[in-house]
Amino acid sequence: MKKLTTFLFACLTVMMVQAQVQKPQPTNPSDAGTHYINPIVRADFPDPDVIRVGSTYYMVSTTMCLFPGATILKSEDLVNWEYCAQPLKQLLDDDRYNLRDGKNAYAKGMWASSMKYHNGKFYLLINGNDNKAWLLSAANPEGEWEVRRLSRNYYDPGMLFDGDKVYIACGYNHISMCELDADFNFVREQEVVVRENSGLEGCHLYKIGDYYYIYATYGGFPSGQAAFRSKNIFGPFEEKVLVEKNYDGKINTIHQGALFEDIDGKWWTVMQEDLGALGRFPNLLPVTWQDGWPVVAEGKRPPVSFVDKVPRPVSADKRIKVLPTSDDFSNKELDMQWQWNHNPVPSAWSLDERPGWLRLKSVGIVQNLHQAQGMLTQRIFADKERPSMGTIRLDVRSLKEGDRAGICIFQDPYAQLCVERTSKKAYQLVWKQDKVRNAGRGFEAAEKTMSIKPKKGIIYLRAAIQYGENKARFLYSLDGKTWTPFGGETQQSFNLTVFVGSRFGIFCCATKQNGGYADFDWFTTEP
Repeated sequence: MKKLTTFLFACLTVMMVQAQVQKPQPTNPSDAGTHYINPIVRADFPDPDVIRVGSTYYMVSTTMCLFPGATILKSEDLVNWEYCAQPLKQLLDDDRYNLRDGKNAYAKGMWASSMKYHNGKFYLLINGNDNKAWLLSAANPEGEWEVRRLSRNYYDPGMLFDGDKVYIACGYNHISMCELDADFNFVREQEVVVRENSGLEGCHLYKIGDYYYIYATYGGFPSGQAAFRSKNIFGPFEEKVLVEKNYDGKINTIHQGALFEDIDGKWWTVMQEDLGALGRFPNLLPVTWQDGWPVVAEGKRPPVSFVDKVPRPVSADKRIKVLPTSDDFSNKELDMQWQWNHNPVPSAWSLDERPGWLRLKSVGIVQNLHQAQGMLTQRIFADKERPSMGTIRLDVRSLKEGDRAGICIFQDPYAQLCVERTSKKAYQLVWKQDKVRNAGRGFEAAEKTMSIKPKKGIIYLRAAIQYGENKARFLYSLDGKTWTPFGGETQQSFNLTVFVGSRFGIFCCATKQNGGYADFDWFTTEP
């Protein structure tokens, strides 16, 4: 068995070195423009809410403790998506969100939100997961957003503007209907649906025809989706299960999302699907109506992701969109695929001090990467056929003794490959795996080091993970041509201690003294 494992690892290494690395992909591969294949975006965009304004669709997703957050994508055809905005700059400026004194906000922060367009404005209602909700608003979603903290929290809120009132359906197992005035001041609350020990959550609220609908999920594993309707906003509500938890003994993992009408008058739903360590991916499914109830995917098992082709919306734009992953750091601002792990530190990075390079400076002294400020991350896009890879070209000459700079695949557990300066003229390569909080049974922290001599301070580091297998692996190169595996393989899963999918991260941190920095020439998922 040991020989077989060694052989398989060697084969994967050859494939990782010789095969083309993942190129920027269209957000959805399609069949001659007539079909699409779920997921519509093959990366971690969980808890989606989708609205249409004119001919443009907007989708917001959960971003937890990653900033800027509340990522919004836009699309003209529901299949091809591009970045629109990241309006949430931060939530709180405290020790947790600043990774101080051993504290952190993993699995906290910006949870499932509700997005609406009303009287010429976009609104985002965010479950802040810290006792009070946040309301963001803007006339232009790509412009400045006004941020306001509300007087109380609304768990997994579904928001609805109805006349001069605002209603919010929210809660876990016990779903309440909250009434607010036009200025979002709380007025009253009434419990309208109770499903003890069911995992009922993720509410979205609509008024369609004569009915008010609560579109909600039975979360957990397996998952399901249901609709509740009433002609009175405060009920009583009747229920219909739309997506079962099991189909012919096969577990369903598609759930929690939005219900909406397209520009041609057809109805759709976008819901997340749990797809392993890389996270929860958005799925687009057709909706029809029968006896006043929405029917998802003709009432059958939802199409199998990465396999089944689904007819595209009639108004499909057919123009291929690409969500960027690679970056040569030549822009004046960071591209929108990047998010800081916890609150950013403006003084700890620069795109100006060495034009064409990203400079990351050490902030504070830490022994564990998950407590290091200044880690820049991005989602990992799934490729079913080959490993998803991230590669950096790194200049380590300005590191101080004890500084570490490199690349990681962040989950719980996480793994990293970095360069550490050990003395004025000496460096070592460090592979390390560690946990944030609870990495599961059988996990053991581990570290491996090796002395290296980067030519003119330049080294290339690569991180790779195969969708479905979920094992993080690393390689290094001193010339950008010859690659060598280093360290072990770290088994990952979607862990609720971080509550986001595995992400690429690049970092510079100090273990002994501040004042050092590392320069990143580029990050790429391309050859």
